Amino acid sequence: MIGPGSESPRVSDDLRRILAAAGGRAMPVSEILRHTEGRGLPTIAIILSLPFLSPVAIPGLSIPFGVAIAICGLRIAFRHQPWLPGVILRRSIPFPILDKMLRFGIAIQSRLEKHLRVRWTVFSDSHAARMSSGLAISFAAVLLSLPIPPPFPLTNTIPGFAIILLSLGIMDRDGIVIFCGYLLTAIAAVYFGLIAALGGAGAVKIWSLLGW
Repeated sequence: MIGPGSESPRVSDDLRRILAAAGGRAMPVSEILRHTEGRGLPTIAIILSLPFLSPVAIPGLSIPFGVAIAICGLRIAFRHQPWLPGVILRRSIPFPILDKMLRFGIAIQSRLEKHLRVRWTVFSDSHAARMSSGLAISFAAVLLSLPIPPPFPLTNTIPGFAIILLSLGIMDRDGIVIFCGYLLTAIAAVYFGLIAALGGAGAVKIWSLLGW
């Protein structure tokens, strides 16, 4: 946890370092995480969430990365050391996807980092707050990993942004950002609940009426 007056790690710098190290090649998750220099589970959760910020789902990544992020959230909640299964660490990301996700992540992170500061620490500093944030990350990751078929938009994007906000808030002791992550997680839960309640036909009808 970052103490008062100390400078927190910048995730955008990690992303730039990973992009430079890739050099146009596919990169396994284990190597990506090495370039975070041991900065902890919130940074890992952020990096694994980046492929899902596009409104279009990326086939084959949502379940393994969702499981990995859920593990990160649980280990954050219970203050365990970073760990991921070997099957996930060995998974490689093709460079075109890696390049797109890192460049987008750098742009998003650079904007967010300008506004991060210590505030509303009731949401960040206590053991209960840390546990709540970690469990919220795990819950959002479970939603992210659910195999929701087209044409439903943003089923990866909303929980992906929730995970990023929660993780950044934890790293920088920014309770407002953590609170926003809770709100996005709740919105994602309601959205997924509506999809389940309405069923495919009903949801398609709603999207057509809204002009999506």
